[in-house]
Amino acid sequence: MQRRHAQIQIALYHIGLQLGFRTWIAQNDKGILYQNKKLGEFDGIISSLKDEKLLSAYDDAIRAALLIDCIWFKNGKLMPAIMEVEHSTGVTSGLSRTKNFKDKFPPYPTRYVIAAQDEDRDKGIKESHKPQFNDLNTYFFTYSAVEELYALCQKRKH
Repeated sequence: MQRRHAQIQIALYHIGLQLGFRTWIAQNDKGILYQNKKLGEFDGIISSLKDEKLLSAYDDAIRAALLIDCIWFKNGKLMPAIMEVEHSTGVTSGLSRTKNFKDKFPPYPTRYVIAAQDEDRDKGIKESHKPQFNDLNTYFFTYSAVEELYALCQKRKH
């Protein structure tokens, strides 16, 4: 189970890299071994959110973001996506984490994304339309869509 979560997280990191983004990986996932190296040691992985210019003035938002699976940043000005990979926990925990972050950060143009198994898509959409999550305007990225985009990015590199 946890392995699948990490595979999708790593794919999102690689997609972000191809798009020119630096990536925050949840604090508790930085030690995942990938290609004999800790995930937190890869190029383009942000080591501390305190160093991220966009967030540096918002300690509560930084605390709320520490366990978010994946956040893309660019140029110190852009935060294109805040993503939660939901594999075994159900969609609600990811929605709650992203909502907590949104509530602690000033309004900002970004996308709140849940990456989940293809068969969980309908359940996730239904959950995201609950009143407490409605303002997130959540996007859904199925695992198959993540894998397809990852494959395209890998081809593009060569």
